[in-house]
Amino acid sequence: MSLNTPTVDDITLEALDVFENTLVALKTCNRDHEKKFGSNQGGKIGDQLRVRKPAQFTVRSGQNWNGQNVDEQYDTLVINYQKGIDFSMSSMERKLDLNSMSRQILKPAIVRLANEVDMDVLRVGTQAIAQAVGTPGATPSALSTYLAAGKLLTNQTCPRGKGMRHLMLDADAEAGAIDFLKGLFENGNSLSKQYDSAEMGYAVGMHWNVDQNVYTHTVGTYAGTSLTNGAGQSGATLITDGWTSGAVTLNKGDVFTIADVYDVNPVSKATLKNLKQFVVTAQISDTTGDMIIPISPAIVGPGSPFQNVNALPANDKTITLLGATGTVSPQNVVWHKDAVTVAIVGLDKPEGVNNAAVKYDEQSGLGLRYIEWYDGDTDLWKSRFDVVYGILPQRPEWGVRIAG
Repeated sequence: MSLNTPTVDDITLEALDVFENTLVALKTCNRDHEKKFGSNQGGKIGDQLRVRKPAQFTVRSGQNWNGQNVDEQYDTLVINYQKGIDFSMSSMERKLDLNSMSRQILKPAIVRLANEVDMDVLRVGTQAIAQAVGTPGATPSALSTYLAAGKLLTNQTCPRGKGMRHLMLDADAEAGAIDFLKGLFENGNSLSKQYDSAEMGYAVGMHWNVDQNVYTHTVGTYAGTSLTNGAGQSGATLITDGWTSGAVTLNKGDVFTIADVYDVNPVSKATLKNLKQFVVTAQISDTTGDMIIPISPAIVGPGSPFQNVNALPANDKTITLLGATGTVSPQNVVWHKDAVTVAIVGLDKPEGVNNAAVKYDEQSGLGLRYIEWYDGDTDLWKSRFDVVYGILPQRPEWGVRIAG
């Protein structure tokens, strides 16, 4: 069957449908900003967009006016991912009809591409999240683990209600959860769905999804008695010592706490019961037992509208990493859709190319580009799919890892 332009359109539309139905994590993210990219209204913005964060304030006590500047903060959403699938068919293979091509080539290619995008979303989003529950290396086996995750979100003023909080689990965690949550607070239809399709649906304040692309984290290697090195530290780095020299490499995504440094409610600034959790933002190794660790969130002490700890850390306070050294752990994750922002940007159809199509679904916001051309030297029809996107962990405090 000759693949003329209408058939190329058919291929791209079918690919877009497979692509959309294969994604899981992407559907739980904020997509509000992607239409601003590539728009001609007011001039194109390029590949970066500033995304503002909500302003925060301190509260005056008493009658006298005490003005404060409105310190607006923002993150930058960058379109820096381009992923694709490339393949070729001989003239003989090109004789296949569209149904055979879909089954043998198209669907496997697009499923692979969609899984790659899904993995990127989960990896980038999860690595930025500092809040974590569970024990790395052990599949959660009790409802209390998920309730603890929900409590952390609530303490960070994360909105709650049906459709607000999305949970992504690997297959092991989902299988265990279906068993110990079976029938809990569920009506007959929901309970039937658990048994018929092995899906939890909505339970304990979260919409449950199984996703084979859950990010797997390897805890860094470490030894010694790690301590803060200097009192009153603030900002996005932490000076430490006490590590065993030459035996430590912390990985991006490692989570730790500091003794006596507690979390606070982001609005009232009231001290919470749990120690503040921090995440390592880049891999780092020790130098003679000392390390300056890049961390998130940045430590902000009392007196600032952005205060996030009850007090700045004192000197020689113990640093405790989550998980035993070298532990490999699936990072099941629950987040609000505003925790992670994703933008998929539709590419233009190349000029002068007949066998090309760009398809964009207005409802889902997803777009794919497909191009094919003939190479007479090899008698091959060459094809490529492309998708371009950016990922921004905009409000990681509205996410919690659930170690597996």
